[in-house]
Amino acid sequence: MTGKVEKILDIVTFGLYNIRINKNNYGRNFMAEATAKNYTDEMVEAMVAAYEDTPTLATVDALVQEFGKPKRSIISKLSSLGVYKAQPRNTTKQGEPVVRKADIADAIQAKLGTSQLATLVKMSKNDLITLASLVDAAGYNG
Repeated sequence: MTGKVEKILDIVTFGLYNIRINKNNYGRNFMAEATAKNYTDEMVEAMVAAYEDTPTLATVDALVQEFGKPKRSIISKLSSLGVYKAQPRNTTKQGEPVVRKADIADAIQAKLGTSQLATLVKMSKNDLITLASLVDAAGYNG
């Protein structure tokens, strides 16, 4: 019997509980108070104008110095505005120039004097580099 009484009390008081909670928060907009603009309209206009004139990472670095914001923040803002274009990478993370596996395989085939090794490209890049150094050391010049 007490289980039914508890359920009835829960149903009856549930609405009152919500009224008490909502009465204290009525008319408040917490998100508007918590979020402040990271960039003013003038800052955004200056960033867009500077980046559209010269779209390079040097411009982004200059904007970092000018506004005192992190580089990723400025890049993110320019990206969200549709202005930023990613710069093509021409070096690996280790700072070496980017060399495609197909280029290494073509160089090996040229030194061996053949073009019949079509699946050579399927080797790992490290294996291709090792093979290229072995071909160089052996003195093959197709």
